[in-house]
Amino acid sequence: MNTFPILLRSILFTAVLWLTTAAGLAQTDEQIAGLWQGAIDVPGMKLELSVAFNRKDGAWAGSMNIPVQNLRDMALDELRIEGGAVEFKLSKVPGNASFSGRFENEFTEIRGDFRQSGMNLPMYLVKESAAQSAAEAARLAVALERFRVLADSLRQLRSVPGLAVGIYKDGKVIFSEGFGFRDQEAQLPVTPATLFAIGSSTKAFTAVGLAMLVEDGKLEWDKPVINYLPDFKLMDDFATREMTAVDLLTHQSGLPRHDLMWYGSGFSRMEIFERLRHLESNKSFRSAWQYQNLMYLTAGILAERISGQSWEDFTRERIFNPLGMEHSFFAHKNVPKELPLAQPYRKTEKEEVLLMPHRDIYAIGPAGSIYSNVEDMLQWVQFHLHSGKVGDKQVLPVTAVQKLHSPHKVIENSTSPAMPELSNSSYGLGWFAMRNKDLDVVHHGGNIDGFSALVYLLPGKNTGMVFLTNLNGNPLPGLLARYATDLLFDREPIDWYARAFGDGNAETPEKEDAKPTPGTKPSRALKEFAGRYEHPGYGIVELKMEKDSLQFAFNTFRGKLRHWHYDVFQVRFEEFGQDMFVTFYSGKDGVVNRLGVPLEGALDEDIHFAKLPPDLLSNAAYVASIIGQYEADAFSVSIEMKQDKLYSVIVGQPELELIPIKENWFSIKGLNGFSVEFVFEKDKSKAATVKFHQPNGVFPAKRKG
Repeated sequence: MNTFPILLRSILFTAVLWLTTAAGLAQTDEQIAGLWQGAIDVPGMKLELSVAFNRKDGAWAGSMNIPVQNLRDMALDELRIEGGAVEFKLSKVPGNASFSGRFENEFTEIRGDFRQSGMNLPMYLVKESAAQSAAEAARLAVALERFRVLADSLRQLRSVPGLAVGIYKDGKVIFSEGFGFRDQEAQLPVTPATLFAIGSSTKAFTAVGLAMLVEDGKLEWDKPVINYLPDFKLMDDFATREMTAVDLLTHQSGLPRHDLMWYGSGFSRMEIFERLRHLESNKSFRSAWQYQNLMYLTAGILAERISGQSWEDFTRERIFNPLGMEHSFFAHKNVPKELPLAQPYRKTEKEEVLLMPHRDIYAIGPAGSIYSNVEDMLQWVQFHLHSGKVGDKQVLPVTAVQKLHSPHKVIENSTSPAMPELSNSSYGLGWFAMRNKDLDVVHHGGNIDGFSALVYLLPGKNTGMVFLTNLNGNPLPGLLARYATDLLFDREPIDWYARAFGDGNAETPEKEDAKPTPGTKPSRALKEFAGRYEHPGYGIVELKMEKDSLQFAFNTFRGKLRHWHYDVFQVRFEEFGQDMFVTFYSGKDGVVNRLGVPLEGALDEDIHFAKLPPDLLSNAAYVASIIGQYEADAFSVSIEMKQDKLYSVIVGQPELELIPIKENWFSIKGLNGFSVEFVFEKDKSKAATVKFHQPNGVFPAKRKG
């Protein structure tokens, strides 16, 4: 497979280098050996590159890097240096790519022409002197010290308990340090070995896994997913038929996040997958970019189905192990006790920093479950900057890595007026792509309970960074990435903190709280709202009476309902510091039959849960108290239990199944607006009367005997 990138009009460009210089002039060896920086003048741009020369076994050898095209350490063929002339090429590259030129200015410059497929393009190289190298090393040391102080200062300013940072640049790790505490209460420090949750930075691992299956010939990027997952189904039939692996990874399914469907639930990975068909879209398929964790779960299941392994085993075998990521895990409970694990924290509305529990998101794992440290994540950074190469082994082809990093879907309105240096963003496969002034940036952050992370790549500068923190939803990783970029490359400094938060003098706009309609009350006693309510995708909401109040329970969320107005109540979700409204509805019979909660804000309507019938028929004593013969002047009816179902039987009429809807009250299956009520004797030992509620009246019958 040809793995070289396109330079211009489908002409493949690859570093091909023959170098010749005055052989036999020993005094010039030191001048020639070392790093040369330069560019090819391609129409409309300068293609930056570097060439390294060294003397090996009495002959010259060399290699070339072209960062923007992800070409690293490409060996030079037929390298010759003779009489001050320079020539180079690579015979493996199509188009007979070659260069010829000469040393100039006392062996400090090389100028000549790069040729490929009949095109001649000017090319020049400038030698980096020892003095320049030393000066750059000194400048970089000062920049890193400034960054070190800035990082810890901003960490403290934002009340972030712990921070770990790693920076890889030009083939080596230049920064790997920890700040603050992994455990604030025990005052345990952060080090580069400290493990943090990386949240959605996990998504890039899932994307690489699918890319590997494509290279294995087991998956096609643009083939509909149902060819591999015939049980994949969404509410949108067209999206079900046409969804591809690329669609899964680029957030264009048409579904909003629906995160509260899985967050805090006890659903397994497959149960979540099977419930996708019950989730409403708010956009048409491929019409818009909407961040979506559930499609990454689906991508993980796709990898599982094709590989025959769990996503975790597949990721460890195909990615962690080859990259040497020995201290990366898929859940906090899998981290060996002897390893340093950061504890998660959150900040309250009063700016208090409080410990919070680790969130187990194993079920949604392919979207965000990995725990790792700076040391391991720098291996991940190198894998991407080296275009899928680990040591001498090409673990993933160059073209596959380029496809992952390349923009696939534009993210509209992703710019900020406060940060005009940052371009509109696009999304690749598991990565965001943007520009910071003149630099291409490939990055992905991650946020999960108590942790915020960022992996930040500058491919054109052969530089990558990792930022790991243990505070919920904090902006520190992104701020530090931008500050580090300016410092590392000696760019004009920008006060990114002020851009994000202002100068501190701006007045906070006044917020007017929502107010209920005064003088209202619920339409019925609170106990009438109690019960279990179900949505086929989201699961169960349960309301229980405790003393004189209703307690709300959904997944791991608990709260007390507070009356707002009419049949609308409020419940507080402490995990988010947010109140939500719960609205109750009733049918024509006046019985509460559903509730609505705005669990997905991108939808116009609440998520509606239908009230489940009370579990009356499993109580043998209760069933015995209502079955029997009842008589009225005009009819006689028998209430009978048959095969765990309750029936009303009137001679000469079809048997009618009775469905529990609330205590002592049943609907009649198949008859809208018809219901049956049992009225008990004072001692409540058995029903004395059965009442048939119909649109044309209520018809009672008394128990016989």
